[in-house]
Amino acid sequence: MADLKGQFMRTPWSKPQISSQPAGNTTLVNLRTFYKVNWSGAGFQPGEVDRSVLRGIPVQIRPKLIGFTYLFGDGSTVGPTTSTGGVYPDGDITHVYRSKGEFPVRVDTTFGADYSLDGSTWDEIPSTVTVPGPSTTVTVREAKGVLVNH
Repeated sequence: MADLKGQFMRTPWSKPQISSQPAGNTTLVNLRTFYKVNWSGAGFQPGEVDRSVLRGIPVQIRPKLIGFTYLFGDGSTVGPTTSTGGVYPDGDITHVYRSKGEFPVRVDTTFGADYSLDGSTWDEIPSTVTVPGPSTTVTVREAKGVLVNH
């Protein structure tokens, strides 16, 4: 099992990146901002199978999602959750910034996995790994209304 856990930890994981709405990674103070996970093309994401050989035995490791933790850059987080978020109006991962600034936003992904030795049945690896996603800078601006006398 120690060798399997070691192989599990060496799996090249997919590192999801976060996107936001309003588009362009810019939002306003006190505006609900929607977040969504986008899987990277590189690495293994849940359901895909990493094949290797361990001590002469073919091994398959199939990642599974344990949860996402969304970090909004202002100290606020959501998760762990299995939600990939979404876009306006139905996305369920949202955040409201209370001050203007630039915030490094990311999603950390916790993976578990199942394994199969030499094509046998799938069993669970009793470990998890949390993979930090790349940061995206979200700019929060402040809008102020101005009354004009015509």
